[in-house]
Amino acid sequence: MGSGTTLLRLILDSHDRIAVPQETGFMRAYDAHQFIPFKWSGRNWAKRMGWSREELDAELADFYERIFRRYAERSGKQRWGDKTPLHTWHVDDMARLFPESVFVGVVRHPGAAVGSNLRRWSSQSTDEAISHYRRYTREVVRQAARRRRRFVLVRFEELVAHPEPVMRELLGWLGEPWSPAVLEHHAVQRARGGRLKVEGRSRADDPIDPARAGRWQERLDARTRRRIEQRLGRLGEFLGYSFEQPAALAPLRPAGGYVVGGRALHRRIDRFPDLDLRTPGTPPPADRHLHPGRVQPRPVGRGGPPLAVRVWRRVPEPLRKVAR
Repeated sequence: MGSGTTLLRLILDSHDRIAVPQETGFMRAYDAHQFIPFKWSGRNWAKRMGWSREELDAELADFYERIFRRYAERSGKQRWGDKTPLHTWHVDDMARLFPESVFVGVVRHPGAAVGSNLRRWSSQSTDEAISHYRRYTREVVRQAARRRRRFVLVRFEELVAHPEPVMRELLGWLGEPWSPAVLEHHAVQRARGGRLKVEGRSRADDPIDPARAGRWQERLDARTRRRIEQRLGRLGEFLGYSFEQPAALAPLRPAGGYVVGGRALHRRIDRFPDLDLRTPGTPPPADRHLHPGRVQPRPVGRGGPPLAVRVWRRVPEPLRKVAR
């Protein structure tokens, strides 16, 4: 959340051939079919009825394909996509269910992404927003490195500053022809006459605005900026960001370009061994198998997360690795 995925969704959804609806989170429903949430005997319910995992996967893949395909066809499109940040934790399953699928991750300056989430979610603390950024960004990078030909990264700042070359390169990677409509997504979305206020408190009819990349610098106080830099500065450096010169972007691959993945990403990971970016992250509770013996739902109290959780969020990543 807060990295600019909604903007990229609206841009791609304005392409002549691509339909990407408002985020669905459908892979949590897929997980619930594999393991009925909060039920002791929830695992293997279909297997007990004579269905293999492969057979159930095939049925579910066809089911979701029909849902998204009809949405695309009603829009006169030939290709469908989904944009849901929590699907970061479901890439392996999506890659298996949809063998021809490809993935695009959006990354953003830590200060901007954390600031965006603090502004949108008043109940979220700075430590929570920082932990969210670190957890999701690490996993996005790991998955992009694992799937060399199926997963690429795009930086939000370059998308808003250089939309045409970024989208030309991204559409080329997707195997789609150039469409001028992607640079006029605000007009395309407005002309459809649908709901203009979409996920993330964004508006579908807002044009691409390069100024969005730097607004966080005015909104965050000095103390919060220092806190974010202390916790996320090294990860930001890996992504080519700086807190001293936020507008300056270091190249992520020697040959240049805006779409990054494959070997270039692996070489960069090798330069930052302390970040341990090849180790799988731990999914949030809602994106795990919800076994009643390990996870229990409870009302959210006013006191916030337990002390142990609050302390853990403040531990630097190298010490976290040792503790694990």
